[in-house]
Amino acid sequence: MLSRKHFFLACVLSLVLAFPARPYAGGEVPGAFYIAPENLLPSLLVPPPAEGSMAQHKQIQAVIAAQKHITAADRVALRDEQHMRIAIVTEIMGDDFSREHKPKTFALLDHVMADARSITEADKNYWHIRRPYLCDAHVKLLVDPINASPAYPSGHTAESRVIAEVLGLLYPDKLAALRMRAEAIAWHRVEAGVHYPADLESGRMLAMLIMGGLMQNDDFRRDLESARAEVKSVD
Repeated sequence: MLSRKHFFLACVLSLVLAFPARPYAGGEVPGAFYIAPENLLPSLLVPPPAEGSMAQHKQIQAVIAAQKHITAADRVALRDEQHMRIAIVTEIMGDDFSREHKPKTFALLDHVMADARSITEADKNYWHIRRPYLCDAHVKLLVDPINASPAYPSGHTAESRVIAEVLGLLYPDKLAALRMRAEAIAWHRVEAGVHYPADLESGRMLAMLIMGGLMQNDDFRRDLESARAEVKSVD
C-alpha cells in the first residue's frame, strides 16, 4: 500500500504526465532545452514551514543537531560542493567518463542541468524562504554566504538527483550508487547550515516532477537515445 507521501507524489506525477512538457518558445530564460519553468508550477510542491512557526523551529533544531556530527572530511566536501556542478555527481563514474569520451552524453547532462536549475530558481523565488543561518544564530555557516538566494527547494538536491536519474537511464547498474551520491550532496547542504531538511524533501519531489516532464519530451528522448548509442559504442 502506498504511503500518504508517495500517494501524493503519484497524483502529482500523473498530472505532469497528463500535460506533456513542451520546448520553451521564447524569452531569455536560462536553460529551457526540454522544460521551461512555467511547465512545472512552484505550487506543485508542498508549502514549506512558515518562518517563526513551530515546524520551522524543529527544522532549525535538526540542522543544529546535524552540525554536531560533522567530520573533517565533511568540511572538505562542503567547501568542494559549494557550487552545484555535474562533476560532483559524475565523479563516481570513473576516469573514462569524460566530455572527451562522451560528448553527446555530456551535452544531454548540460541541457538537463540547465533546465533543472532554471526551474529550481523559479521555485526558490516563488517561496522565498530564508536560509537557516539567517534565521537562527545558533546555526553555523560553513560555506560562503548566499544571503540573496532563497532556501526552498534545495537546488543541489533537485539538480544532483536529476543528473543521477538521467545517468541511471544510461547506466542502470550504477543507479543506486548515483542516488547515494546525490543524497550525500544534499545532506552536506544541511550540515553546511544553508538548508533545512524540508528543503531536501522538496528538492527530491521536484526532481521527480522534472524527470516526469523530461520523459514526456520528444527532444529529451531523442537526445537520450543518442547518448545511449554513444555509451554502447564507447563502452
